[in-house]
Amino acid sequence: MRFAGRDLWFIVLLGTIYAFNFIDRMIIAVVGEPIRREFGLSDFQLGIMGGAAFALFYGGVSIPLARLAERISRVGIVATATAIWSTMTVLSGAAGSYAQLLLARMGVGIGEAGFTPPVVSMIADRFAPEKRATVFSLIAVGVSVGGAIGVLGGGWIAHTYGWRMAFIVMGAPGLLLALLLWLTIKEPVRLNAGEHAPPFRQVLRRVARSRAFVCFTLGSGVVGLVGFGLNLFLIPLLVRRFGFDLKDAALTFALSFSVATALGGVVGGMIADRFAAVRHRRYGLLPMTASALALPLYLAAIYQDDWRMMVVLLFGATFCLYAFLPTIMTVTQRLVEPRMRATAAAIHAFGQSVLGLGVGSAFLGWMSDRLASSHYGAGYGADCLAQQAAGPSAACAAASGTGLQHALLLLGLFLLIAVALYWVAARAIAAEIEEIEENSR
Repeated sequence: MRFAGRDLWFIVLLGTIYAFNFIDRMIIAVVGEPIRREFGLSDFQLGIMGGAAFALFYGGVSIPLARLAERISRVGIVATATAIWSTMTVLSGAAGSYAQLLLARMGVGIGEAGFTPPVVSMIADRFAPEKRATVFSLIAVGVSVGGAIGVLGGGWIAHTYGWRMAFIVMGAPGLLLALLLWLTIKEPVRLNAGEHAPPFRQVLRRVARSRAFVCFTLGSGVVGLVGFGLNLFLIPLLVRRFGFDLKDAALTFALSFSVATALGGVVGGMIADRFAAVRHRRYGLLPMTASALALPLYLAAIYQDDWRMMVVLLFGATFCLYAFLPTIMTVTQRLVEPRMRATAAAIHAFGQSVLGLGVGSAFLGWMSDRLASSHYGAGYGADCLAQQAAGPSAACAAASGTGLQHALLLLGLFLLIAVALYWVAARAIAAEIEEIEENSR
């Protein structure tokens, strides 16, 4: 599939911004363990800071920003949002308490809410339907590149200079990228530009009537619940169970997550464009199959006592988990009329982020604390969660590592729900796309 020079620059620049979007989102996973120790936090508090505080603002603000994207410059929204989340990431490095860091992460969520809905809307206006999954998958490679840069660079910086410097160094480049986007990318011509953007209630009713849209959103949220939870807590798991330092844990994370996500997203997008563009039912069957394959690989990986085998199995599980998430985002755009697309994308992102990153991370942290306390016995909170300059005792480290491992195993079982939801979406999507295309003629 070939692209013109301007389209290629569009993909490259937005992919780079998406990379720093994910760097600023993922850096908390790299530095979460030293932050937890410095401030004496529980895993539940870490899950709130790394997941729920970000996701609730990310999901909530994305909807009004998407409404703006139906009316004003989408390029301007993305550029402004990039500047906001980059600034808040830099400010995270200056936080002197858990409360201040929590507020800064909320600010990152507010900024990042302005990226996906306008970008998906611009792709729908700029590229033909048979190219959209591939285009967004290529842009979404930035997730994997950002994940790799964030964990490798952030891990090295945090190990060498401390976790505060990691926030500052990783957040600053986004300010330059925001300016570059504003100066070099033109706003795409809107399809059906003469039509007014429909009221939010109308869009909400439209997507609520779509069985495929609802099931894709919930299914992606459940996949995100497992994937985002693993993202946030994989490095703490490596540190606690296998005694890794931040540098080695970051490298292992990059190999098992970032590379697999990049390959999965690109391959999944190409497979979807190749095999599902005409037979739309496969848009549901492909992620259903991938989720079913991911489940045993994920469970076997988390169960391992050998970190090398864990990395190999996690690579396969992550490849399957993230193979079709970018595709689903673009497919949901075909289930609504053109002037509803940005809002529909925001509703999808809200469901995915709140269920996956918000509820999932907090729930995983809560389960980890309960299971660790059960393994350790009475006094876990007083003995193991207090601020200790010398670090946790061997008994505390063993309890927290075992609790987190068992919590991750339980979390993986939610993938059975995702398989069922994608199956329902597969049965509904063909008729719904046909209806939308017929009404648009």
